[in-house]
Amino acid sequence: MAVNPQSMGGLRPVDLARAHGLSAQAVRNYEAAGILPPAARTASGYRVYTPLHARALAAFLALVAGHGHGTAAAVMRSVD
Repeated sequence: MAVNPQSMGGLRPVDLARAHGLSAQAVRNYEAAGILPPAARTASGYRVYTPLHARALAAFLALVAGHGHGTAAAVMRSVD
């Protein structure tokens, strides 16, 4: 589904990554691994992340700090 990033408060992968001290590739990898919900795409195919993705990423990173990557990933996948 093609969307207009501005119409939904969209964030580019780099925006989401910088806000959390990560690389854009890490954000894309987390999405591909099912840790983050799938991102909408623009008509040109660019990913558009929302505040929901930002909250999910913050939750994942908090879980990683307390429980490790494997457990945090399992939790995030289970609450999809």
